[in-house]
Amino acid sequence: MIRSNNSVFLLKKICLFLVSLFQILWSQDSKPVIEVNSAVDTSVITIGDRITYTITINHIAGMRVEQPGAGVNLGQFEIKDYTIYDPEQKDGRIFLKYEYMISVFDTGSFTIPPFPIAYFPTDSISDYKIIEASPINIYVQSVINDEQRELRDIKPPLAIPYDYFSLFSILAAVILLSAIGYFGYMFYKRRKEKGYLLRPPEPPRPAHEVALQALETLMTQELIEKGAIKQFYSELSEIVRRYIENRFFVPALEETSTEILIEMRSQDLNGNSYDKLHNLLQISDLVKFAKYKPEDNEHENAITWARDFILETQIQYKSEKFETLPQAL
Repeated sequence: MIRSNNSVFLLKKICLFLVSLFQILWSQDSKPVIEVNSAVDTSVITIGDRITYTITINHIAGMRVEQPGAGVNLGQFEIKDYTIYDPEQKDGRIFLKYEYMISVFDTGSFTIPPFPIAYFPTDSISDYKIIEASPINIYVQSVINDEQRELRDIKPPLAIPYDYFSLFSILAAVILLSAIGYFGYMFYKRRKEKGYLLRPPEPPRPAHEVALQALETLMTQELIEKGAIKQFYSELSEIVRRYIENRFFVPALEETSTEILIEMRSQDLNGNSYDKLHNLLQISDLVKFAKYKPEDNEHENAITWARDFILETQIQYKSEKFETLPQAL
């Protein structure tokens, strides 16, 4: 009796196991080879808002599926961005996910159309089937409510208040700049008339000091010792002519020797000074134009004539003498 009961119990266990195994096999066989789903994060938006539209594909491993990619056609919706996730494999199936950031710039009801997915159950290229993602309805609201849609009269232009402070500030700045410009111009004009702008120039040196210094410089050049006789007399004559211009205001640098002597006759010169100038200009012209070669003593005479002429004709500065007043008793 006990053995019979054990046999029955064992038989029941085997039957339950077979039933469970059949259910598992039947459930696996009943699952479709591919599934496609579509979803959005919201179905009511305001114009210009963005929607996240998601397509998921679930199919058995080893089967070829044409993936949507980036260039899907979503009707009136514009794709702003997209993300394609890496495929995942689980329990012999492949899971694919695609997210699209879409938007529409109009109001009303719109439908994201069903998107077709092609798959190939067999290895044959011609043997393919189409499965579609479900369409989704979207409602787009306007950013303007019904109260704002009501037409209203145009508001009158606003009166701009006078900013008296700014007006007076600008006027004061213009007057100040005008005054600065005027006084600056007058200052520049007066300085220009005086011959200098910022600081007065140093007074010119007396003509005889300039000429005597030029003679000293000429002597240090040793032109006679070097055989440059013509150059020596040319520079010596120019020093004397420039002295005459600065001292007597005669254009001696532009005149001939004869013209200079005629001019100098009208000056208050003693006979000695005139003769020295005559001798100097004469020997200088002979050397420069007649190729005359003076003797050594004539070089010394020429230098002496030039120096004596300058010293004898220089302007003499005399201080005025004032009589001393008697002291008060």
